[in-house]
Amino acid sequence: MNVVFFIPSLKNKGGVERATISLLNSIVDYENVNVFLVVLNKNEQTDSFEISPKVKMMSLDIKNYKTQYFTLIKNLKNFIKIKEIDVFVSVESMSLLFSYLPIFSLKKRPKFVVWEHFNFKNNNGKKLRDYFRKIAARKAELIVTLTERDVAMWNQNLKPKSHVTYIYNISPFQDHIARYDETSRTAITIGRYVPVKGFDRLIKAWSIFDKKYNVQDWKLNIVGYGEEKEKLQQQIESENCKSIFLIDGSKSVADQYQQASFYCMSSYFEGLPMVLIEAQNFGLPSIAFDIYSGPSEILGCGSGILIEDANLESYADGIYDLVTKEELRIKMSGIAIQNKSRFDGKTIAENWIKNFQKLL
Repeated sequence: MNVVFFIPSLKNKGGVERATISLLNSIVDYENVNVFLVVLNKNEQTDSFEISPKVKMMSLDIKNYKTQYFTLIKNLKNFIKIKEIDVFVSVESMSLLFSYLPIFSLKKRPKFVVWEHFNFKNNNGKKLRDYFRKIAARKAELIVTLTERDVAMWNQNLKPKSHVTYIYNISPFQDHIARYDETSRTAITIGRYVPVKGFDRLIKAWSIFDKKYNVQDWKLNIVGYGEEKEKLQQQIESENCKSIFLIDGSKSVADQYQQASFYCMSSYFEGLPMVLIEAQNFGLPSIAFDIYSGPSEILGCGSGILIEDANLESYADGIYDLVTKEELRIKMSGIAIQNKSRFDGKTIAENWIKNFQKLL
């Protein structure tokens, strides 16, 4: 079976990219399964990912898709025909912008799978995503979402002809042996400095906690990179909160997880947040706003605190509980370590393989 995963770019180094690489590294070990990773431009690949040498990586050599769109179509069609691809996985529905025409202009085409990483209620400000979801519902043989709740939303709203299922993501740190540092006085959050991550409201909530409780020796590290860095730094200074720090996240974040006491998530929208899955792997208690999709699926087992969405005062109180109640943190850490088995690479890879086999 020849399977290709198509993702336009790896340069963002975000949850979608990490989830894709983790899955490929797990699937590639199965017998009689050849795994290809196709990107628009291989030069955008970064050293942030450890990709198994068994994964066959292919670039379409497209530097500007707007001026090279027809070359893109030609190159992708040729690749599919030459490699005799059986299953084509388009990673994230927006990638149909590049994959739909090449696939459906072939006389003999592979089975078409769309792997959606955004929850159904969130189009991330792109109306094209809604359009491509409708195409996926009509044309794909299989749609894979991240949560059971999203399966219901797809079925209710788009009435897809294709089968819709959900499969959890695999943590890149699944082999890590968790050793919780109960002496740590550092809370962390990780992600790109973009509005959807809600770092603005996390800074506000931490500032409320800092002023309300005046707890000494604790700090919040916001680990990441992106265009909002200066804006976030200005907010930290305007809040006059000296216990919040912006940390460069361009390199491996494993050490940040390892040295932390608990994880803070503040996103406005998520699919199934990789950062919370990763935090489970490191045995970190977590606190998160109970947004539509993601945190409750991961933390509902008791490995963290769920706060009413947008309630900054309650979030600040939740931080205080984690800071002052060591026994609570240790208990949640133990549950998190047990919970990480739900995101085991072998189990999830087998689920994908079974779904592929049903298509053929």
